[in-house]
Amino acid sequence: MRKPYIGITGFMTNEEVNTMLNLMPPSSDRLLMAGVLASWKTMYENKVSGRYPNIKNISKIFAQHSLALNLIHYHTKNTDTLCDQLVSLTKFGGENLHGFQLNFTWPPISELTKYRSICRDYIIVMVVTNQAFEDTEYSPELLASRIEDYKGLVDYILLDRSGGYGIYLDTEFMREYLDILYTKDSNIGIGIAGGLSDSTLHLVEPLMADFPDLSIDAEDKLRNPYDDSLNLGFARNYLCSALKISNKK
Repeated sequence: MRKPYIGITGFMTNEEVNTMLNLMPPSSDRLLMAGVLASWKTMYENKVSGRYPNIKNISKIFAQHSLALNLIHYHTKNTDTLCDQLVSLTKFGGENLHGFQLNFTWPPISELTKYRSICRDYIIVMVVTNQAFEDTEYSPELLASRIEDYKGLVDYILLDRSGGYGIYLDTEFMREYLDILYTKDSNIGIGIAGGLSDSTLHLVEPLMADFPDLSIDAEDKLRNPYDDSLNLGFARNYLCSALKISNKK
């Protein structure tokens, strides 16, 4: 199983990343997943926002640190050229980039295979979106079977029905899927997301107790509502609380 992480998505500056990394205990058995958002629009149309930096600045955001997992979280609708897009993003990510989170449903296996043949050493996190749950008829068995098709191509899966919009996760709903996924003989790490913050970690705490290698990620509930920027106070409280919960295992 891959090393678990505590994720924060939506970093815009290197200072923000280093502030969070400074909170990580040197002996931590978890990584800090530093997520930087990118999309087809930011890469090819130069569009930016409170969460999406200029594509040319991404390499400056990531920090070199033994406990950092630096990922570009990428969304595209043009999945038929995914390999070429990821190759371009790899260059924009710079020397501290560790890989990608794919924020869309069922990346084409042929394109991932092609990318893996070119860039073998980068981490791939595949998001299991709400659409993916629908596609597999809300059946944990069917979903697990579909994920098996990605063995050797993805390193983690992230069960996330919120899509970055802060929709709270359903603890018992997720438990049904985790029960099945953890029985599989796989080297794929497993994570969950959905409206997580310091005030909602109680939703995930029982799952982290039962599945100690479970990764988590937070985005929307760590933002400032007035300009959509990352609130470092919210992020700090979330990270510190998540570290405490993970140490209870």
